[in-house]
Amino acid sequence: MKFCVECFGCRANQAEVQEWILDLGKAGYAFTPHQGDADFGIINTCSVTEKAERDVVRAINRAFSRTHIPWIVAGCSVTRDKENLERRFPGYVFLDNSQKIGMVAEVRQRFPQETNLIFHSAFRSRLFLKIHDGCNFRCAYCIVPSLRGPSRSQPLETILRRARYAAALGYREFILTGINLSSYGFDLFPRHNLLEVVQGLAEIPGVEFIRLSSLDPRYLRYDFVQGLKATGKVCSSFHFSFQSGSDSVLKRMKRGSKVSEYRRILDMFDRLYPHANLGADFITGFPEESEKEHRETVEFISDSSLNYLHVFPYSPRPGTAAARQEPLPAHVVRARAGELKQLNRNLRFAYRESCLGRMLDAVIIEETPHFSMAVTDNYLSVRTPPTRGLKQKRVTLRLTRLLGDNLCEGAPVDSPRARVQPR
Repeated sequence: MKFCVECFGCRANQAEVQEWILDLGKAGYAFTPHQGDADFGIINTCSVTEKAERDVVRAINRAFSRTHIPWIVAGCSVTRDKENLERRFPGYVFLDNSQKIGMVAEVRQRFPQETNLIFHSAFRSRLFLKIHDGCNFRCAYCIVPSLRGPSRSQPLETILRRARYAAALGYREFILTGINLSSYGFDLFPRHNLLEVVQGLAEIPGVEFIRLSSLDPRYLRYDFVQGLKATGKVCSSFHFSFQSGSDSVLKRMKRGSKVSEYRRILDMFDRLYPHANLGADFITGFPEESEKEHRETVEFISDSSLNYLHVFPYSPRPGTAAARQEPLPAHVVRARAGELKQLNRNLRFAYRESCLGRMLDAVIIEETPHFSMAVTDNYLSVRTPPTRGLKQKRVTLRLTRLLGDNLCEGAPVDSPRARVQPR
């Protein structure tokens, strides 16, 4: 029996989807990327912004009107609006965040089959490994804690056992994900931390690259960054949840951080990972954000070592503290978001251009008769001449030119493997 999936939102959602694909494969179900070949489908949803919710509803509506297979819809949008979704889409199964933990059992109950076959589909050569869920913070703009619940960490041995299994299947790059990844282990007894997870992964045979999803600046210390560097396997790309470059806006957001701390964090990573690809989230147009505060954010970004931005125009979420404040005019929010997005394009281009001629470690994630695709240590997508038998393998590439906004071109080299080196 075959199934397809659609996924919206964060890397934690992507990790959940990959986990379902692997576990359902062990139960005899085969993943297909084509809805037309599937016997049933799964949608993992997101409600972090109003736009994300609209995209989810459009996808459910499209599946409802165009496909003739049953669907299981799960995640944050269901948690927030389950009754309305059940009324609009009768016959579909809706699982909120507390219920989707039992996704495999739900599938086996609703779509039973008798088979001893184990299907393994290399959904990607890179594995998203979810190790944490929930959040104990209450940032003024964020709906996630009310949808995902309090901070919860997976036991360390459970994580390492799953990683060993995935490495044995051939996965070489592991992306650690969580709703607040940096807070991993603070709720466990005995207490663990994110660095211990990284160090445990680094010792597993076959694990070549370890990548971290978004890091909360409230938890970042120099000894943590030193520990990452010492493993020799943590990729030189890091993403931070900064949200603003203005102290007064950060205070109203209830972020518990200051811009001076952001500068200290970037300096730590610059010293230990001098050619790393550094990025951050920024919310623009937060209620009461003045032009002066917006300019403070622009100046902070321009003077920093950030190489890319994820820009989110502020979107009021029901039940949050910020939703009770007077929003800025929509045209102001659009204009400020547009300015940050242009700054992002400039930063991304400058960084990728600085990598031309360098040797970069990478993992081949796709091989076709005409070209291969790789993801580098510093998180660049690279198209290479066609390779054979190197999928899921570590290679060294030299970047030769830029192709569009998101793609580079390069070729494997025979020289010894090297991390990113200056030209």
